[in-house]
Amino acid sequence: MSQQSTEQERSSSDVPQPYIVHVSRTFIYVSLLTSILLAFTTGRAARIILIEGPQRALLAPHDTSAMFVRPEHSRPSLPNPQLIGGKEVPRTLYTAKNFDTAMGASTASVYLERSSENLSSVKGGNDDQDGNSYCKADKNGQRECSRNENENDDAIEIITVESDDVVLSSKEEALHVPAGQHLLVDIKNVDGTFLNSELRLAQAMVNVVNESKLTLLSYHCHKLIPMGVSCVGVLLESHISFHTWPEEGVITLDLFTCGSGELVPVLPIIEKLFAIPIEDDHATDPPQIVWSHKLRGFNPEHSILGDDLGQFVLERTQMDLKVEVASTKTKFQRIDIYDSIDSSTRDYLSYVKSLDTEHTSYESLHPELYLPEREVYLDGVLQSTRYGNEPYHEALVHPSMFAHPNPKRVGIIGGGEGATLREVLKHKSVEVVTMIEIDEEMVSFSRKHLPDWNACSDIVGSTEWCGDDSRARTFYEDGVAWFLDRFSDDASDISDGLKEERFDVLIMDALDPQDNVPFADILYTNEGFIKALYNALTDNGIIIMQLGESAENLGPPEEISRNSKRAFVMHVFERIGFRHVHVYEEGNCRFRGPWSYAVAMKSNETESLWYRSSAEIDVEIRKRILPTVSGKPGLKNFDGTLMESYQNPPKSFELVYCRATPVPDSCKYLVGHDKIAITPEGRKLYDPIIDRHSPREGGICDYVSYVMKRGHRYDSLPQEVKMMCK
Repeated sequence: MSQQSTEQERSSSDVPQPYIVHVSRTFIYVSLLTSILLAFTTGRAARIILIEGPQRALLAPHDTSAMFVRPEHSRPSLPNPQLIGGKEVPRTLYTAKNFDTAMGASTASVYLERSSENLSSVKGGNDDQDGNSYCKADKNGQRECSRNENENDDAIEIITVESDDVVLSSKEEALHVPAGQHLLVDIKNVDGTFLNSELRLAQAMVNVVNESKLTLLSYHCHKLIPMGVSCVGVLLESHISFHTWPEEGVITLDLFTCGSGELVPVLPIIEKLFAIPIEDDHATDPPQIVWSHKLRGFNPEHSILGDDLGQFVLERTQMDLKVEVASTKTKFQRIDIYDSIDSSTRDYLSYVKSLDTEHTSYESLHPELYLPEREVYLDGVLQSTRYGNEPYHEALVHPSMFAHPNPKRVGIIGGGEGATLREVLKHKSVEVVTMIEIDEEMVSFSRKHLPDWNACSDIVGSTEWCGDDSRARTFYEDGVAWFLDRFSDDASDISDGLKEERFDVLIMDALDPQDNVPFADILYTNEGFIKALYNALTDNGIIIMQLGESAENLGPPEEISRNSKRAFVMHVFERIGFRHVHVYEEGNCRFRGPWSYAVAMKSNETESLWYRSSAEIDVEIRKRILPTVSGKPGLKNFDGTLMESYQNPPKSFELVYCRATPVPDSCKYLVGHDKIAITPEGRKLYDPIIDRHSPREGGICDYVSYVMKRGHRYDSLPQEVKMMCK
């Protein structure tokens, strides 16, 4: 038993006993603090070596500059967004995430200031159950600040705010129309100190938003190293942002808003607050602004900012100068006038030299050669230009005036700018010019802002403003009603107050037939009105119309194209009794394409005068045109040589004419058919083939003589042609 007991004791002693270490609480605290200190020291050393060292090296070249001082690494006290009086605080959800960067000297995010005055106006409330606003962080570390998260999203309402500058979107438009406007502004020659001041720039951005009657929800700014500031602001309407290059004196800014409120009126506010001149005695160049306005998204409604006004001016970015001269809304239309210098066609520096009266240069001696282009838009459609003023209006007036043997009474339909009246008053034979213009405000507006269009001071015997000439009289009435009341087929029993003598020449300077507006339909598709114009002419009378952009070589027949109203006018001319119709074009009107005109004549005498030689026309110009006070030629563009080019219609009109169905007989002859008789059905009053390809400059009788020698039968001619050419 004793031996067995001894073996058990030996076996139990071989089992390893647990090793217990007793560590004091003091040792634990010391070890933890030592580890923390070691990690901090290592991290700090790494930051100095990898981040702060390169920063110091990068900033070293700028430490001696007075403007580009090393920024303070502290959060600036930036201005808070303000709620405009009368507007409700919108219920919104803020989400932000920041990333550290070695190139950022400072960053700041500022949110809409909610004062005690506007807390009660918060739509739907913006506090929790205890009346306190709150923020929370999601699982990704993003910060979310919510106003009354429990409110139903469908309860969001946006209040309509209107002002003279900007009309903000209504609730329905803002929520349902996926469209907006985008304003891009670049400014150079700006003070560098201003461009490097985060505080001043942020204040300017807040002021732009406030003065534009927009709502700034929040904004975020970075002041960059070594210089420059970038800021982006979130608007209730969309966003505003900018970036600066202080050393270059440049800032680029963009503003986007949803809805139909126009942004162009915000430009003067941006210029006032951001175009700060350089604070340097040696600086001579003022701030220069280049901007562009674009329609964005998909708006189902038509906007005039998307017509010519948008395509030719607002959206263009290669313009060194683009300034709104004036804009107004009359009872009948909106009028916009812009000055611009396109860098691809004109030189901005030459324009600047032309304004310098202290130094003599060719530009300063001839400033009239370097004026900006001035363009006039009616409801967004281009109507006239400074450098196309004379070419367009001289082409409209003088071909018909010189085709008449002695024009004494002239009528103008439209012509509110006054330039058509100016050209008519240059003729010695004219005794009375009657202008019927529906928009009196247009005439007054043009007199104030378009003096080059309606000044007659250089015409001997005339007046400063053409409307004051003793030979001119103006009716501010609807031109269609005016002629229907006096000259329609049903106007035989008119009162003495409406009786008018007939006109030798009528000139229609109204809307383009391609315009998709009701009044254009009335002008060009009302056969009764066109018949009244015919009745208003003397037996030797002529009517001339501008008919919009010329046909395209590859265009379809005009009857089934956007030029259908022009084709309708040609058919009506033939039905109501005109004897001759001609089409011509002028390519220097500055309308981005050649412009077309149509002249219709009631007699053969005026037809023969239409085809006079260039020398004969030049002689007539000297006889008929009044002399000028300045001694310069009275006509700037029109002469005999130009008139000869008008005598044959453009090739494009011939091409689209021959695409009609059925193909006109003259087109069949042109392509090589041996003997195609000219039938009454095939003969048309308007026939560019006859005008272009007869042996003489034109004329149906010479054409008939020519084709009869090629085998055509005289007895197949229409009776009216036989009578005309017997």
